[in-house]
Amino acid sequence: MDDGTRTRDNRNHNPGLYQLSYDHHLKRRAAGMIQARGFGKAKIAHARGKPANLPARGAFPDLAERRETAFWRAFLQSAMMTTPRAAILLPLALLLCQCGVPSPPQCVRVPRASNAPAASLIEIARAEWAVLTNPARRHEWNDSRANYNTAVAKLFDQLRCGPDGWDARAAAIGCRISRNGDEIDPSAFDALIPSASVKNGKLSQRRVNDGLGVPAVGWKQTSPVGQKRERFLLPNGLPYNLTVVLAFERGSPVWRFIKRWKQEQIDAGSAVQPLAADWSAPNEFYWSMCQLDDLLLQNVFLPDRFTEETSIYFLQPYDPEKIPLVFVHGLVSSPDAFKNTINALAPEPWIRERYQIWLYNYPTGNPWTLSGMNFREKMREACAYARGKGHDRNLNRMVVVAHSMGGLLARSSVTDPGTTMYDGVFRKPIGDLPVSERTRELIRKGLLYEPLTEPERVVFMAVPHRGSPIATCGPSQWIARLIRLPKDLTIDLLDQTLLAAGDVLRGEDPTDRLPNSINSLSPKNRSTISLNKLPLPKDITFHSIIGDRGKGDTPNSSDGVVPYWSSHVAPVASEKIVPSNHGVPDHPQAAEELKRILKLHLGSSAGR
Repeated sequence: MDDGTRTRDNRNHNPGLYQLSYDHHLKRRAAGMIQARGFGKAKIAHARGKPANLPARGAFPDLAERRETAFWRAFLQSAMMTTPRAAILLPLALLLCQCGVPSPPQCVRVPRASNAPAASLIEIARAEWAVLTNPARRHEWNDSRANYNTAVAKLFDQLRCGPDGWDARAAAIGCRISRNGDEIDPSAFDALIPSASVKNGKLSQRRVNDGLGVPAVGWKQTSPVGQKRERFLLPNGLPYNLTVVLAFERGSPVWRFIKRWKQEQIDAGSAVQPLAADWSAPNEFYWSMCQLDDLLLQNVFLPDRFTEETSIYFLQPYDPEKIPLVFVHGLVSSPDAFKNTINALAPEPWIRERYQIWLYNYPTGNPWTLSGMNFREKMREACAYARGKGHDRNLNRMVVVAHSMGGLLARSSVTDPGTTMYDGVFRKPIGDLPVSERTRELIRKGLLYEPLTEPERVVFMAVPHRGSPIATCGPSQWIARLIRLPKDLTIDLLDQTLLAAGDVLRGEDPTDRLPNSINSLSPKNRSTISLNKLPLPKDITFHSIIGDRGKGDTPNSSDGVVPYWSSHVAPVASEKIVPSNHGVPDHPQAAEELKRILKLHLGSSAGR
């Protein structure tokens, strides 16, 4: 049968991929399940690309900060409903996730508050600049900076808003634009807005530095989620953290658009002034424009739909002089799980000077062993690319930070499995399996792989090393049955001979139900049990950050999803208990602990 019905016949299931791909052939029904319920493509009025009839981002900050825990609560409750009602609610939830592609904001009219005579504003800025360039008037600098910044902010609105190009608008207010040295040409952006116009929503804290100039966010569009783009490039667009300064030197005033992530201060006449910065605005703006966090439910229930977004994303062009800091998210999540962590790291000059951030994104409905295999493949692609850009001394000092299920991906990928992972699934040697060479190669990649060699340090955050009891409860199992896994590893690699060889696999009848991300997190899952038989590699330094919900009851604690007996692993260089639920990456103490670890990493001897 090929109508999406579960059967036990040879054509629908390939137990040779059990504990490896855990996939089945229901993609056809999964892809069409919304229409099967009478829903067509979403047609919702959009404002800046977002559904007008949905709450604004940030309207429910607690939900955003505890997304994973909230998912479990909401869906465990929905699982207790009658099946027909839940069957309607799931397609509806997936439909509401179909947000349109956001468009970058464009300023067509100068805001009323900034609609003052440009000549008057320039004279105010010029007078304050004269104070700021004179060290003898240092005692006046704070007031002068405030007055200067206010005037320049209004002039910047006049510069960026309206018709014509940047140079024409600059000339209209009696200025010109600098394009010298390491400064950025504003016309290179698809949008350029003041950081003050980026509203709080996704982040728990706004992190700014006082100083000279107007913080701004530049935006360069890329292709949206689901469409091809250059390798390692973020979907939707790239945010740039800038500081805009109007300098009074020779001739007419000059606009300078400074790369704030590279430059801390500016020479102003005979003085040096610190540059103002808003470190949160680019992060906040990106997640208001990016679709990855709009697809959390789809990536669980329909993981085959956006497999092309299984990728490593670079937050900046690769630099061989910096250490890769790789973030791996968990179940029902996306790289935005680390938005508050990155927000806490961004203001630190030593972070920007010594580290570069990589984000790993993947559909979280797949079992963790399959996601781990994909993680290793994408990491090898990224590392090969990096080696083509220069030396690999810092590449081989990589730090991986993994949350929840992402920790199983990371741990398995840096650990040599030997035959332990394979023996936990199969009874016969791989050479004796009655399968095609293509299937045999897939099993080898998933269970008999070579570990990654680049990571030198791994930080676990709320990782279910021994699984989670929540994955075994009845409602969770009901939810697991709703997940429609990719067909490419089951239909395309279908092997009837493997099913016929009933003594190949260990354990229960594999045709009963092929595991996915939820039931692969069961404490009884054979791959999880096998992973825990393997010691942590001695040439890698490990750390754990674990939540206890503020109860202080460790070792009898839990973060609400993962109990301490599962999140605790040994030996590690440090274990930090924070008063957090399962959303450990959002907690300030976790960010501070990560800073401590990253500083420690810089001070440790390079190489192994």
